[in-house]
Amino acid sequence: MESEIISKENIKPSSPTPPHLKTYNLSLLDQIVPPIFVPLVLYFPAPENASRNASSDPFISQTIQILKQSLSSTLTRYYPLAGRIKDNFSIDCNDEGVPFVVTKFKGNLSDFLKNPDPAECRSHIPCVLSWTEPGPGTHIATIQVNYFACGGIAIGSLFLHKGFEETGDPNYLPESIFPQNRSMKRESHLFSAMRKYFKFGKTVMRRYVFNSSAVSTLRTKVTEQEGLQFRPSRVELVSALVWKCFMVALSETTIKSGIQFQPESLVTHGVNMRRKANPALPNNSFGNYVWLVPASSRNETDMNLKPLACKVRNAIKKIDSDFVKSMQGEEGFSGYLENLEDAWSGFPDNAEYLAISSWCNFGLYGVDFGWGKPVWITKCDAGSEVDWPFINIVWLMDTREGDGIEAWVTLDEHCIEAFDNIEELKNLASIDPSPLETEMSTEKIKELKKSSIESSPLETAAASRVLVNGVS
Repeated sequence: MESEIISKENIKPSSPTPPHLKTYNLSLLDQIVPPIFVPLVLYFPAPENASRNASSDPFISQTIQILKQSLSSTLTRYYPLAGRIKDNFSIDCNDEGVPFVVTKFKGNLSDFLKNPDPAECRSHIPCVLSWTEPGPGTHIATIQVNYFACGGIAIGSLFLHKGFEETGDPNYLPESIFPQNRSMKRESHLFSAMRKYFKFGKTVMRRYVFNSSAVSTLRTKVTEQEGLQFRPSRVELVSALVWKCFMVALSETTIKSGIQFQPESLVTHGVNMRRKANPALPNNSFGNYVWLVPASSRNETDMNLKPLACKVRNAIKKIDSDFVKSMQGEEGFSGYLENLEDAWSGFPDNAEYLAISSWCNFGLYGVDFGWGKPVWITKCDAGSEVDWPFINIVWLMDTREGDGIEAWVTLDEHCIEAFDNIEELKNLASIDPSPLETEMSTEKIKELKKSSIESSPLETAAASRVLVNGVS
């Protein structure tokens, strides 16, 4: 789609950051996450009050003004986002602002969503994706608002992974609870264990969409036919299935290519430690509270889902209140090193690696700026045109209805072909369906639009804070 840039500016906080808050120190848990930017795009259908040709509609200027005011107000509370990287340990909260780009596309959103191209999705974010570590002076966040001829809107964002995972109004606890350690070397970062599994090559990304009926079918199969004793979550079910299909696809691919098939496979999940603490840490605690947990298995293509679901759950259960408490306070770094050693012991030397990260229950489909809720959400960071540092990665996202899962799977171009042809997967999931295909009834859509129209734009516009929630 052809596009043009309407405007570029920096949006600054509506009130200046107080002098005593001018430096935001990253916590120990912020230190150990990868120094990359996380993309996210939310697509909104045309509001009922938009003209048929929104490119000349005052609706554009009205909505831009709402977004800019909302962002400016939000940055007063999320003051680190308006700053710049100072060094590896801190943010200079200098109120320079968030780059805010407005573009206009000639095509219609509905045409784009019939068969969204990942490369085109990346034109809806404000910068070219790069996995190069950002240096001092780099902005923390950027936003791009995209208008389509029909009145549809896409809001794209990039946020620095370090330091920015939270929900609700921020509570700046992490650095005081988990003090940073300036002497820690990069090789002691939790996520550095992934490096030995890095692979480079041409990748393909697929969306495998499991609706609520598919999730129920999968749960019945595992609990009744295979005798699982607990009720697995959506994430546990889909993770187990994707893991099994990963083994099958790898087996078929390596046989054809003559490459040695590794004896084990490794799956990791990110765990939110807020809920594991006792007492639980506030959900609005600003910063990263994520830990990487490994689960491994022999590569057996005829394995049932039950043992894989159990392995996923048991790995997550290792993160308990004692685990979290050991990393708190002045002696927390010693506890961190002990937890790190225990985690790394679960990484086999020779294994095929699949990294799974879940954004389920983040509430992203509840975002409403005053003109309705998103029709689709994408991370747009995978595919053959992106120099991704490793190949096998899965993002789990809620479906729009909230009771299903979209599994975004990025694999080697040869492996994805075998993955697509697995009957068990094909019987449960839709492969790359149009986001316009939905179980949501016409009545439900009207109800959502009605509720958004009746609500105050000033209240709903504050939903811009969810953009900082896009970190797993």
